[in-house]
Amino acid sequence: MRRIRELFKVPPQALPASMLNLLIEVDNREGLRGLLRLERDIRSARARLQRTNHPQSERLVLWLKALEVYRQSYYPRPRWLSWLTRPAGEPRRRARAAQAG
Repeated sequence: MRRIRELFKVPPQALPASMLNLLIEVDNREGLRGLLRLERDIRSARARLQRTNHPQSERLVLWLKALEVYRQSYYPRPRWLSWLTRPAGEPRRRARAAQAG
């Protein structure tokens, strides 16, 4: 979190390169587990900032989006995992296709 706090002091135009460098650094040191930890830390920091209506809370949304894109690019999820994240009550694709046909 200290590294993220330092990045908020940089001008916004320098942020994307700093963001990518931090994500690469975390990935190189800790892999996917580190990226997931960083995402959890950012989400909790954003929740705390939103409770106090801090103006920087919206900037953390950019971090989460960048982290998600980075993670999807380098650690794509297998297709068979999609059923784990499907909302409860949503019908399976095959069942929908059978109903449509």
